[in-house]
Parts: sequence; C-alpha cells; structure tokens
Amino acid sequence: MKKKVFATLTIMFFSLVAMAQVKVLKPYLSTTVYDAPGMTPFVENAIAIECQSAVYKEFEPGKFKATVEITTIFTKDGNVVDFSKIALDSPVVTDTTALDGAFIDQQRFSLPNGEYQMDVTVTDLNSVRKLPTSTNTVVVSFDEGMPAISDILLFDSYTKADQPSACTKSGLDFLPRVYPFYGVSDDKLKFYTEFYNSDKLYAEGKFLVNYYIETLESSSQMKDFSFTKRMDVAKANILLNTIDINELPSGNYYLVVEIRDRSNALVCSNSCFFQRSNPGVGYDMGDLSGVSIANTFVNNPDWTIDSLRRFISYLDPLGTETERNYAYGLVRSDDEQTMRQFLFNFWSSRAPMNPQEAFKDYLAAVKRVNMSFKTTAFPGYRSDRGYVFLKYGQPDKIVESPNEPSAYPYEIWHYYEIANQRNKRFVFMSKDRSSNDYQLIHSDVVGEVNNPRWQLEIYSRIYGQGYDQGVDQTEYEKGWGSHAGDLYNNPR
Repeated sequence: MKKKVFATLTIMFFSLVAMAQVKVLKPYLSTTVYDAPGMTPFVENAIAIECQSAVYKEFEPGKFKATVEITTIFTKDGNVVDFSKIALDSPVVTDTTALDGAFIDQQRFSLPNGEYQMDVTVTDLNSVRKLPTSTNTVVVSFDEGMPAISDILLFDSYTKADQPSACTKSGLDFLPRVYPFYGVSDDKLKFYTEFYNSDKLYAEGKFLVNYYIETLESSSQMKDFSFTKRMDVAKANILLNTIDINELPSGNYYLVVEIRDRSNALVCSNSCFFQRSNPGVGYDMGDLSGVSIANTFVNNPDWTIDSLRRFISYLDPLGTETERNYAYGLVRSDDEQTMRQFLFNFWSSRAPMNPQEAFKDYLAAVKRVNMSFKTTAFPGYRSDRGYVFLKYGQPDKIVESPNEPSAYPYEIWHYYEIANQRNKRFVFMSKDRSSNDYQLIHSDVVGEVNNPRWQLEIYSRIYGQGYDQGVDQTEYEKGWGSHAGDLYNNPR
C-alpha cells in the first residue's frame, strides 16, 4: 500500500527587532491535494503563523498587528507554472504581551497532474531581514475515471459557507490543523477527505471504506482505532468524521483511509501523519501476557538475560514511543519471560510472515553499524549515524567531508524517499576527529531535529559560535573550499 504523507513541514525562521528584542518567527505549512472531476486538480496550502513569534507594530494609537509576506512559486522542469505573493495581516490586538494562538492563510492552486517543486518564502515585514525559502516536492496524480482518494485534511472546526470562498469544500469552510500535533488536552481527531469515481467500481450500490490509525514505525493497526463505513457509489463522495483519541498512547501515527471492493480487495488508499502526546496511557501488559512463545525463535535456551536486554536495547530506533518507554523499564527488571514475549511481539507485529528472519536481518544491520559507527564512548547502534541507519536503512548517497577548510568534519546523507517524503537529508558533524562521534545537527525529515543554522555550526570551527551577525542568520559567508550548502542542495 502506497502512503502519501500529509505534507506538514515545520519552518523555523529567525528575526531581529529593535531594542535587542529577539523573536523567532514560526510558520507551519500543510499541503493537501484534491481532484476536481471534469476540471483541473488543485493544491491547497495552509500556513499558520504563531502570534507570539511575529513582530507587532502599532498602526493606530493603541492598535497593533503583525504582517507577513508569503511568496509561493510552483515550477516544473525549471519553468514557473504558478505563482502567488500575498501580505497576510494578523488580527488586531491592543495588548502585545498577551498574544496567543495563530493566524492562518489558505490558498488554492490549480495544477494538472505532474510533479512540482514548490518554493515557499515567509517574510516578517516588521523585522529587518528576509527569511529562508522552504523547498518541497508536490505530486498531483489522479488517473481520469479511476477511483481515487484526495489527501486527508486534519481540522479543528468547520462552518457552513454562506458565502463560499476560494477554499470552500463541499459547502464548508474548515479551520485546518496545520501542525498535526495532539496534546494531552486534545481528545478528538477530526478529518475530511474526498473519494472520486467510486461509480467506476459498480454502476450502483455501495462501496466499502476503511479508516484506521497505525503506527509510523511498524505500520501496525492500533486496536480499537479501526472503523468501517459503507457509502453509496457516486462521481464524488466525502468522508467527514471524528475519532476519539483519548486512549491513544503517545507516538507517531498515520491516519489511513482505504477504498475496498465487495470482495474486500484494496482499490486505493491514502494517509496522513500526526503525532500524539498522551503520557497517561501506557503499554498494555495484558497484550503481552497472552503472547505464546512456545516453539518460536525467542525461546532460544542459549540466550541469557543479558542477551535479552541487549536485543531489546537494539530496538530503540524502530520502536514507538510507548514501546521505548516500556522497554526502558523492562531491561532493568529480571523478568526474562516478559522480555522474550516482548521481543516476539515486537517482530511478529512488523514481519508477521517471518519474524525470525526480520530479527536476523536487523541483528546483521546492528553488527554493521557497531563496526562502522562505534565511538570511544558507546557502541555504534547508540550513535546518531547508527540510529538513522537502523531506522531508515542505508542512504542512497553519502557525502563525506573530513578535511574541508574552515569546517568541522561532516557528512550529508541523502535518501531519495523516506515514507513517501522525497529527497530527504541528514547532516552529521564531529568536533573530535579521533572519537568518530558524528552528531546529527539537522534533517528535513518530519519528526527529526531541524536546525536552519546547521551551516553556521559546521563553520564555527574557524569563525566561532559568535560569528553570526544576527540571530536570524542561517548561512555563512562562503569562503574558499566551502561546499556544505552546495553539497546539501546537490548531493553527489
């Protein structure tokens, strides 16, 4: 099943304002793609700006507002195919010390099927510097007359559109949940998606829709979070629904929506990513107590309790947050039986056809990273490079730069695709050549550390941490032999 990740990107920019007051402008961007049967498909962008992060200026006595400029450019094969530049004002406030929430811009772009580069630049017009551009890949792909599902929109609320706007859908105006994080106080996940050409399955009658929550790490469906609905076949349908996530544990998840035919065969699917923080809900011990390990590979009599602890510790890069928290306590116990049950349950949930083979392959990968990335302080699987290798696999390209003038030794790992995120990178840097300890300082993968100032860190070897000329600076003044920015954008 191919997944399309809800394109949620965190863009952190920096600005310098008068009187040495420093604010960090925080825009969040989500992109969703829809078909329009009989017309051109379209892309919708929603950008939310945290009110507290923007610079507010007084425009009338006692009245303040922030203003940001949003520039969006779509290109294909190097040619501009659509363009937008708008100035977005915040709501007017009278007290800038009590800012809360966010102000949101939504735009729609009609684009035919194809793969596009989307460049988005957000500039705080009340600050002194232009902010960096975010570049992302957007794919529009709807086969004419074939059943399909739009991207999934996560939202906080909706209203009936008395006067439809450019972004009205099915007669409704939505307040998007641009940053897909659900905290302790959030107990409902609300979503909207569209189905196209279900009438091509059957001339009349019903078709089956499944929607469920699964873990990012193991693609395992969460018990009690799987639902089914029968819908009338039509040229276009919508699904607008709410899932109670009060009992959903902390972790990284996909919301998956599927169309299935009458024989329950998968026709098409789509998914979106979200994060959940719910520390009050833990690992269900009842699930493990019923796991039978008789005649399984984990019932190996040669495995000591120390071996079991080591095997469980190896799982950290692959585990969900709930699994990691549970494993942390388990390896500090003497409960050998539960350790074996945990190991078997872990691998059978990820590779039900052959959990033993998956375990053996993973041990081989751990052995490889232990040889390649071990440091003077800890084994390779606990290093940042080892963690990324075990979690995402071998990168498609590795750029090594151990001796660049002015720079600390660094590596850039390039993955062509990670969970349908395209052209993703990890940047590692070492301040000590002898230790082999390369630390992850930046990645554009959703959920990983994101540091727009990573180049300044690399070149701080010569210039020092105080080199930057303003807290919003993200790049260095390129000198002789300085290649990090170029290698990041054009890995080779």
